[in-house]
Amino acid sequence: MKKIYFLIFLGTMFSVSAQKMKPLYDQFSRSWGYVSEKGMWMINPAFEAAEDFSDGNVVAAVMLNKRWGAINSKGTVVVEPIFEFSSQAVEAYFQQLESKDQNSEWILVVKDIESGKFGFANCKGAWVIKPQYDVATDFTDYSYKRYSTVKKDEKWGCISDKGELVVKTVFETQDQATDAGYQWHKNEPLGVWLYPAQTKEGIWGYVNYRGNWAIKPIFEYAQEFVGDRYNRCAVVKIDGSWGCVDDRGKYVVDPKFPFAGQAVRAGFDWRKSK
Repeated sequence: MKKIYFLIFLGTMFSVSAQKMKPLYDQFSRSWGYVSEKGMWMINPAFEAAEDFSDGNVVAAVMLNKRWGAINSKGTVVVEPIFEFSSQAVEAYFQQLESKDQNSEWILVVKDIESGKFGFANCKGAWVIKPQYDVATDFTDYSYKRYSTVKKDEKWGCISDKGELVVKTVFETQDQATDAGYQWHKNEPLGVWLYPAQTKEGIWGYVNYRGNWAIKPIFEYAQEFVGDRYNRCAVVKIDGSWGCVDDRGKYVVDPKFPFAGQAVRAGFDWRKSK
């Protein structure tokens, strides 16, 4: 029994001591570690930066290779150093605790320091969607069919939380791609709304929310559709002149105007007459 009590006592002493650990910079190794109140090294200096342990001495954020991860009170790495901010590393660890033995749905957008591209990491600091995007946003907080708006090769689209490209990267603006992603989330019928897009050669047409061509690219320029679903048209330019098409690509205002504003007014008159 005495041996058991002694071990419990030692464990209690270690816990109390560990709870009072604080980060300290070592001048000789030029690294950060953790010391007790008496200045004894509890976790040897090995980090580029180190922050205080969280309440209860659960976890602390540390930096390696210019990225943040997390360690426990024994100095064991519990979140790989992959995150740009220390708060992300700490949050990742607590997500591990919440998910327990189950696979966590928590993934966070992270910028890869070597490539400069964005990808997504899980709560253990491992890539689940490899960095390949010029820009990426956090996933929506929907309970199902989550998506992230991403940019690649100067075009915008959307991916699912499995990394599947659900909206092709053909959109001109982030807002258009985000809106298209929402239509994908709601499983809207294709063609409810169309978006102007252009080919690599600079020829314009219209795509549906999946990013597939609904009106083939034949225009020198194409504006967004205006009007409601059953009464809408878009101003386009072809052969140097401006006109309007409906959502089937049929001209409702012949392309005969030298200025876009004239076609806009003619399109308004057409919609008003419907």
